[in-house]
Amino acid sequence: MKNQNSSPTLWTKQDTARYLRSSIKTVDRLLRDGRINGFKIGRKVLIYPDSVTEENINLIRPKFI
Repeated sequence: MKNQNSSPTLWTKQDTARYLRSSIKTVDRLLRDGRINGFKIGRKVLIYPDSVTEENINLIRPKFI
């Protein structure tokens, strides 16, 4: 019997960087730009894996000066 109350899987910045084959700075930039979704608990940042899609990563946002 499967556990119905299992918590959703969340990724750390390190997990996300490993998945994207990029650096943690890149993950920080994606979070700051709003391209991927996450939240902070104390010093730890947790990221929703379903927000880490190619469509979100390649989203071009104009920079306004």
